[in-house]
Amino acid sequence: MTASRRILIVDDEADIRDSVADVLLDFGYQVDTAGDGPEALARLEQRPYDVALLDFKMPGMDGLTLYRKMRELYPETSVILVSAYTGDGISEEALASGIRRVISKPVDMSEIISEVDRELDRPLALVVDDDRDFSESLRDVLDDRGYRVSLASDESTAAQLLHARQPRVVILDVVLGGHSDPARVLQSIRNSSPEAEVVLVTGHRDETQPQISELVASGAAAVCFKPLDVQQLLQFLPQTA
Repeated sequence: MTASRRILIVDDEADIRDSVADVLLDFGYQVDTAGDGPEALARLEQRPYDVALLDFKMPGMDGLTLYRKMRELYPETSVILVSAYTGDGISEEALASGIRRVISKPVDMSEIISEVDRELDRPLALVVDDDRDFSESLRDVLDDRGYRVSLASDESTAAQLLHARQPRVVILDVVLGGHSDPARVLQSIRNSSPEAEVVLVTGHRDETQPQISELVASGAAAVCFKPLDVQQLLQFLPQTA
């Protein structure tokens, strides 16, 4: 664990969120808090978070609803649900929705620290592709394989995420829409995350061959063609714990 890891605590009970925040601060994390879903989304818009601890039962927007919005807008933030109602089918619903960890109230801080560290140990993958359906499908695959996943549809968003994070893996579409240039994205990756493994993906086998050759010469590790063979892609990615 490093001091740069940022945690967001969302709970409508001030005493609980403040006491959890105090312990996490003592362990060297950077911590912000929010009292409800809208405040949490506002904080997420301002800066990235590695892990969010979400209370399930909150007025207006419960933790599962907030998680679903976060998964759409901020998928790289790992979510741990905290609930006093885990015996009412909440745990099953949360896990079915994609939440990886559910912790019961009253919270055990040793369990909180353990689960936060477990989430932070998951490597980060950045998918840069302007096909939203493809990106979201690949996100689900990588999430199942133990990765946290960020999504970018263009060069500008990719540059912002690369600046804020240091992904272990970048999956880069060779043909991005608009004025995006995969070569510039690759250079941004090399500047900000030189250890990242870069895998190229493309659905255009013929017309992109010269561009692919240039990108491979610039440091891309492998090329996969669409429709994607997931097992082939996974062979090029670092193993997760």
